[in-house]
Amino acid sequence: MERAFPSGSLQHLKIKFSALRLSLFGSHRNFRRADECQTLLRWLNPQPGEKILDVGCGEGYLSEKIASHGATVKAIDLNPKAIASARKRVRNEMVEFRELDAAELDYPEAFFDKIVSFCVIEHFPDDEKVLSLLARMLKPGGRLVFSADSLSNPGLTEKEREQHRRRYAVNTFYTKEKIVEKLQKFGLKTERCRYVLTSRLALALTRFSWKLDDLPPVLIPLRLAGYAVLGTAGLLVLRLAERRAAESKHGLTLLVEASK
Repeated sequence: MERAFPSGSLQHLKIKFSALRLSLFGSHRNFRRADECQTLLRWLNPQPGEKILDVGCGEGYLSEKIASHGATVKAIDLNPKAIASARKRVRNEMVEFRELDAAELDYPEAFFDKIVSFCVIEHFPDDEKVLSLLARMLKPGGRLVFSADSLSNPGLTEKEREQHRRRYAVNTFYTKEKIVEKLQKFGLKTERCRYVLTSRLALALTRFSWKLDDLPPVLIPLRLAGYAVLGTAGLLVLRLAERRAAESKHGLTLLVEASK
């Protein structure tokens, strides 16, 4: 979920650049998000007629993809500019966009068949409040599919974790044990939970991408060139390395599927 930042501020420019990068290369070419998005969409398995909530939808790229399967999507985000852009860009009557804080969700109890959220939960000041709301809005037998920042790789330093926390407004880093415990509090059973971006190569490429993120706006062409390389050759090499590191006990991102 994107926060609302003043127009022209550094954080606002970073948000606009992220949208440009995604529109040019797509989530399937963003090496930090490619396998995360593909895996969660596969776990979500949207079906015609289902009601699905997308929490922290941004500019609606993934909401649009989910709706293409015939599901009705309610998509929320805190950032008014992201919602305005999503409404303008997405021409699908199956998607409804709302500017709404996840901590103020007001849908009825047992309303959704499935709920999805891509790397948003770590930004919430009160993640348990949001999880309790999501659990309440899920139908019995419904599924919650989401990802969260972990940054549990042994090679990461505390300084890097703190820089990441400040750079991306992260409140909480998660481990498998922590997220399973939190979900249990609200009657949610963890069905699947695994790390991605677990290898040494993943960490090295991620460090390079962080440096690209921190380049000033005047160097956007250089940023885009760097991401083009990461999203093509880098992604291919990374996937080979990740297969060798399957079922790791740590990683940059945690993927979760839970049921009610």
